[in-house]
Amino acid sequence: MDFERAIVLCRKEHLCTLLTRNRGVVRVAAYQTGLILGSLIRCTLCKSGNRCAVQNVELLEVPFVLARDDLLFLHHILELCRAFIPQGARAPEVFDAVCALYAQRTCRLSNLCKKLFLCRLLICVGLYDSLPKIDAAVLETVLTLPVDMARWSTIDLDSQQELDAWLLACVAGHPQVEHFNTVHFLTGRR
Repeated sequence: MDFERAIVLCRKEHLCTLLTRNRGVVRVAAYQTGLILGSLIRCTLCKSGNRCAVQNVELLEVPFVLARDDLLFLHHILELCRAFIPQGARAPEVFDAVCALYAQRTCRLSNLCKKLFLCRLLICVGLYDSLPKIDAAVLETVLTLPVDMARWSTIDLDSQQELDAWLLACVAGHPQVEHFNTVHFLTGRR
């Protein structure tokens, strides 16, 4: 019985969507309590016929600080992971980045840092036709260094507008975009 770390992306009744480091996005039957949306858990995933079930759940972390500071951003991250990572596709970079984001407890994140994080997330899942037209050094920092928002530098206004347009274009390309609940995080309109 191998334990797996997972982030709870979605929960509806007894079905749950998890992002695991080793298996990617998996949909599981989950009958126990304690699976809080956005929480980081340790569990076992057991195959039962053609279904998978989650068992032996241990709550490791709940992103209370991130949710308190910006619940919409947290939900946007979870929604994008659920929508853009195909079921069964491994995405260890995304898993690690989200876990590191949970550890950012020291300061409130600026909108620019949030958008740079989303840039990293979308590039890690391979969702782009071209890279955003922002300073190459900033883009390299965002993509190569561990998630550390304090190190991510500011970028000029033109580059910020280019980043906004790029993020919107990436998200707008999803066939289910009209069902997303958090796109207004990017547009600034509710």
